[in-house]
Amino acid sequence: MASFLYSPAIDMLASLGRIILSPVLSGPILVSITYYPDTVSRIITSAAKVVPEKVMTSILSLPPHLATTSLRFLAVLSLVRTVNGALNTMASNSWRLTAAKGWDWPNEIAVVTGGSSGIGKGIVERLVALGVSVAVLDIQELPKELQGNPRIRFFHCDVTSTESVAAAAEAVRSEFGYPSILVNNAGIARPMPILKTPEEYLRKIFGVNVMSLWFTTQQFLPHMVQVNKGHIVTVASIASFVALATAADYSATKAGALAFHESLASEIKHQYKAPSVLTSVIHPNFVRTPLVDGFSGRLERSGVRMLTSDRIADEVIAQIKSRRGGQLVIPNSATGISAIRGWPTWLQEVVRDAVARGAVKP
Repeated sequence: MASFLYSPAIDMLASLGRIILSPVLSGPILVSITYYPDTVSRIITSAAKVVPEKVMTSILSLPPHLATTSLRFLAVLSLVRTVNGALNTMASNSWRLTAAKGWDWPNEIAVVTGGSSGIGKGIVERLVALGVSVAVLDIQELPKELQGNPRIRFFHCDVTSTESVAAAAEAVRSEFGYPSILVNNAGIARPMPILKTPEEYLRKIFGVNVMSLWFTTQQFLPHMVQVNKGHIVTVASIASFVALATAADYSATKAGALAFHESLASEIKHQYKAPSVLTSVIHPNFVRTPLVDGFSGRLERSGVRMLTSDRIADEVIAQIKSRRGGQLVIPNSATGISAIRGWPTWLQEVVRDAVARGAVKP
């Protein structure tokens, strides 16, 4: 299953596919073959001196029209892929292709929940490097390397409590100002079968992973809507699409996070008429963070290749810097898994069976 979701081979194939299906490559080659066949012939003749004879013989034995037809097909595919990408970007940004205006990083304020460790810590570090002032909302104190930085302020906050979030939000506004970026990153996980999940923990994981999204957004979205500028980032998971055995609670919360993101984006556009308030949702595969310390060994023995929190933080910051909203699956080669609900039932079950074999204790 790991190789299905994330492996070096799939990453390499995905990268190769992006190159092959780039109009920058297929377009000029097609034009050259169509309008400058003599030049192409001379290039092929020169290449024959360095390419193995058997390979060159195979290439030259192909009918001329086959190469042209293949390149035309690739050119059409690359064009469709480019148009599809542009439409995806526009759809996630109130049908606007250009980046949102009015952003000046040294004058921006960000709130990051769960910013004292893991992915959140990496996001904080990169935002500060960008010049952004950052308010960290967490129950864990700041690590030493983040302490003393004038652009970082820590606010002790239990994100499962409306009172705690409201108090922290008021302190942020009083000490820092009104945030233009909200990164809902806080999350917990503790794998266990459904029949062994205690009510207390069930309420806690839904509080941290889902209900907190409402509490923080209710505090910080109104001003973003008022000035028609902001970016709310929701850190979900690839479990938003694939339910994990022994992690029904976690999978349900991440599916909920995706539903929250989609509804939030629609409300901002239609309810509040604030098209320049951006929303993004991030779906990482398994990440090596304190969150998975208790079961990372079992995942790796089943063949899962863990991502690093730095990689996720890099992608989140790249998304913020783009000044565009969107949906990211990390790694990109696993994007296809987002369509699993539309697959035939038998194929969905093959995937879930493979995941369960790696997740359930032998």
